[in-house]
Amino acid sequence: MKYILWDWNGTLLDDTQAALDTLNAMLTRRGVKSIAMDFYRDHFAFPCRPFYEQIGMPVPDSEWDALAREYHEIYSRQPVSLNGETIAALERVKATGSRQSIISALRQDLLDAVTRNFGVAPYMECIYGTDNLDGASKLDRALELMRQIAPADGETPDVVLIGDALHDKEVADALGVRCVLCAQGSHAGWRLREAAPTGNTLLEAVSIALRD
Repeated sequence: MKYILWDWNGTLLDDTQAALDTLNAMLTRRGVKSIAMDFYRDHFAFPCRPFYEQIGMPVPDSEWDALAREYHEIYSRQPVSLNGETIAALERVKATGSRQSIISALRQDLLDAVTRNFGVAPYMECIYGTDNLDGASKLDRALELMRQIAPADGETPDVVLIGDALHDKEVADALGVRCVLCAQGSHAGWRLREAAPTGNTLLEAVSIALRD
């Protein structure tokens, strides 16, 4: 059986438009030109700080925490929803008897609330977020999660990480597990296909992940 590690934002949660609208609101406040969705998906990356600098929003260290709070304050007012295939994808994995968990760069309390509100939490064995709003790497938490899900004999389960960003591939490589990417989120498909097997939709990504 597989063990599916799910990314949250941009993968199970369809929030790319919300993220773009949030950034554009922040740019407008600073008198900087807005960016289009195609540019966002062609260039956005984690950690997100270099991307902010690229679009004309450099952030001194002393102001980073305040900017992160500003982002999440605006983002919290944006409409978001599950990917239209999320529940079908979770049910498909569940039907195989495979285990499922979430690993996200979102702060833990926010992640717990949103996964519960969208009815995703009952499918998950573990839901791991971070302790900050930085939008940085989730690798440390992923390593903790891998120690949690590994069997007592220490043998690594057949884990596949499904995400929407190049950072998901970086995390999977660091964990020594497979990665499948979904081209419906924050990154354009052409970027993802250069790095890992990629599905055009979430269900296509699941089909790839469940293959031997």
